[in-house]
Amino acid sequence: MPQVEGGGRMIRVEVLGPFAVRRDGVEVPLGPPQQRALLAALVLAEGVPLSAAALAAEIWEGEAPASAVPVIRKYVHHLRRLLGDELTVESSRRGYALTLAPGTLDADTFADAVRAAERARAGGDPDTAGDRLREALALWRGPALSGVTGPGVDRHRTVLDGRHLAARRSLLEVDLELGREQRILPELRSLVDTHPLDEHLRLLLMTALYRDGRQADAIAAYQECRKLLRDELGVDPGPRLRELYGRILHADETLLAAPAASSVPAQLPAPSAAFVGREEELRRMDALSAGGVVVISGMAGVGKTTLALHGAHRIADRFGDGHLYADLHGFGPGGEPTPPGEILDRFLQALGVAPADVPGDLAVRAGLFRTLTTGRRLLILLDNAAGADQVRDLLPGAGPGLTVITSRGTLPTLLARVGARPLVLRPPDDEEALALLVARVGTDRTRAEPVAAREIVARTGGLPLALAVVAARAVAQEHLPLSAIAAELREAHGTLDAFAGADDEVRSVLSWSYRALEPEAARALRVLGAHPGPDVSVAAAASMLALPEPHTRTLLRALVAAALLVEHRPGRFAAHDLVRAFAAGLPWSGDQERREAVHRLLDHCLHTACEAVMAVFTARPRIPLPPALPGVVVSAPSPDAATWFADEYPVLLAAHDLAHRDGFDGHSWRLAWALRDFLSRQGLWHHLQTSQQLGLAAAQRLGDRLAEAHSRRGLALVEANLGRYSAAREQLRRAAEGFEAAGAREFLAETHRFEIWVLDCAGDHEPQLELAERLLEMYPPGTAASYRASALNSVSWSEIRLGRFGPALAHARAALASGEGLGPYSLADTWHTLGSAQAGLGDHEAAELSFTRSAEVYLRVGAHALAAVALRTLGDVHRDAGRYDQADAAYRRALAAAGGSDDPRAAAIIAELAVYRT
Repeated sequence: MPQVEGGGRMIRVEVLGPFAVRRDGVEVPLGPPQQRALLAALVLAEGVPLSAAALAAEIWEGEAPASAVPVIRKYVHHLRRLLGDELTVESSRRGYALTLAPGTLDADTFADAVRAAERARAGGDPDTAGDRLREALALWRGPALSGVTGPGVDRHRTVLDGRHLAARRSLLEVDLELGREQRILPELRSLVDTHPLDEHLRLLLMTALYRDGRQADAIAAYQECRKLLRDELGVDPGPRLRELYGRILHADETLLAAPAASSVPAQLPAPSAAFVGREEELRRMDALSAGGVVVISGMAGVGKTTLALHGAHRIADRFGDGHLYADLHGFGPGGEPTPPGEILDRFLQALGVAPADVPGDLAVRAGLFRTLTTGRRLLILLDNAAGADQVRDLLPGAGPGLTVITSRGTLPTLLARVGARPLVLRPPDDEEALALLVARVGTDRTRAEPVAAREIVARTGGLPLALAVVAARAVAQEHLPLSAIAAELREAHGTLDAFAGADDEVRSVLSWSYRALEPEAARALRVLGAHPGPDVSVAAAASMLALPEPHTRTLLRALVAAALLVEHRPGRFAAHDLVRAFAAGLPWSGDQERREAVHRLLDHCLHTACEAVMAVFTARPRIPLPPALPGVVVSAPSPDAATWFADEYPVLLAAHDLAHRDGFDGHSWRLAWALRDFLSRQGLWHHLQTSQQLGLAAAQRLGDRLAEAHSRRGLALVEANLGRYSAAREQLRRAAEGFEAAGAREFLAETHRFEIWVLDCAGDHEPQLELAERLLEMYPPGTAASYRASALNSVSWSEIRLGRFGPALAHARAALASGEGLGPYSLADTWHTLGSAQAGLGDHEAAELSFTRSAEVYLRVGAHALAAVALRTLGDVHRDAGRYDQADAAYRRALAAAGGSDDPRAAAIIAELAVYRT
């Protein structure tokens, strides 16, 4: 156990049990209770000065005596004398402070050991993880901070005792991974008896029993849990427990094997089979593979990705902890590079972090990534980076891993700051380029026509992308002599509006390849050039082309065969940024042709998005839509419409911007309506504000007062979440006027629901309840179930805010009972309301389940800020019930879920729970 020398002696401060200070192993007498409490408060403040008033609040219950300040001075004087030079209480104008040297506090040693266990477990070493956890738990001597009291002490006691029990649970999980079922069963059973409604513990118990050959006992453990939940809460176990129960019933043999302690990712795409040459560059990559960061730079189409993938596969076996890959989409016509946070989300999940545990805050997410990658032999390929800013948060922690970055620029900032090493890629020389052509079209054809082969190399500038396009044509048309291809390239060269610099050769080749396409495929490429998103679905492409989906899929695959598109996900097609830019610049037969294609695309986006809205946000009335143009595919979004929204909203935002630019005002305000609730629930306030402003401008240009009312209601969301409640209510007032004038009763009721929420945010709870009750009167029994359920939930929440928990409980239960078909957001909202009513009545176990259900649904649809609120409240419920380990875990999950620095809800959670950071 590390200790600190002070004046030649060893000093140790202990909080993991009775509060104590030991010098050379001997306890130092700390004096009367108030003096001990003062020292404990200074220790727990971690060097932050505490004023006399703050200390008085810690050491005296109720009002401090008039003599508090001189008494505190006396206590400080006595402590200085007792502690000597080893622990010095400093005083300043800001108050009193005690700074501990590293290794002095046993809680720090405990936290270091737990972090070491987490790293070992993430690195695939459960044995070491178990050793570190046992070392951490051996530091405990009883309940934390026993023998001292005070508000701050009580708060830290909750945190520390929670961490103790969390470490116990982690050790049980590690032992289960290592097949030690018999050893852990007694402690697991004890924990389950203490926390009978904890489904995670129940899951561990059932798994351990089943692996120990006690299938009947595992089934009985589930049935016991199900009976408890039904009897006490009127609900069934959650999906994970139900799934495990089903697998145990069917004697699933895969449950008998312990799960892998960590995930070893293998994300590298397959290398090109036609790769040749680049021997010098590959040797340099081999030499740089000892670790660090390598930046491969070069012009567009020069083969950076191909080289990086080929080189990475050559050295992949040196990186036993796995390989991560991401296309950052740094360069594309009109497209946005992939945000670092999105890449981190994928990487963390690949490293074994559960989706619900991925932090929402970018800085926290990057910190967790560095923690998990420190010391690990990982190979990371970051392809097509826009610049240093995009990759800075994607760099791993210190260790023997290698990060390879490809970019058009050399990223000098990265070279300077992290010592990245450059590898500048130039076009292949003539012989290497010829070898590449030979690899793609075959030796026989190039030997038969060597002059034509060399002319093709010259006409393409030797650029691998251009050669790939030409070779695809040659392979597809084996009867076509290479000399004919060379002649076509010769005629095409120099007749085009060329890109600047080296892109000229690629532009020429793409133009030649385009003219060689069958007419329908050529039209498909030209029409898809108007698509604004980074990729296109078959349904969207079919809509733009006004063709059936099967025929469209055939055309898309013809473009894949011509090396102009790639099917990067099943049913979704993308192109190199140069190909996208080329397609966007192709001439149309007239403005009307392009406008009709864009119109059909916008119809597809709008109608499909509105179907998703009605599946996810079932309490919303539907807006009328004009009929889609002939040929438009209106597809059901997916069985999980919330996931569809999460996948598609970047394309929808791009389509909305396209509608604005091209003057499709009717689509613009309706797309703003379709995007409103999803962007709000995700905390994407910047996108929400922009979309609603675009919608409002479109409505005003149309002179459509009803459309204007819809956009004003969306802008009220933005104003309220920025704390501008008066402005929000003004927007709602003007929206209500528009709905009243149009006789739109359902939309007026929805506006009242918004106003209830704004009143709640502003703290005006009496008028909030009055308005909620009027809203409920608009939806009597027998009306649309989801609308009435939403109104009941509004009444219940308003009653909770006024402390009327009994009526609130009844209304929340009625909302769940009458809200069959509730969308996920409304369902999560109602579970949260029910939990709040149960907590207000002191029914902690029922509230725990309700908040857990709420958080699970929010996390499933990616509403991280709302999940953070539910998890924070869940932690409060655990704390109030004395379940400190679960409180700590819930608070940590709340911190992890708090997402988006522009979301006030998440920022508030992060600030409030800062003490729970480790």
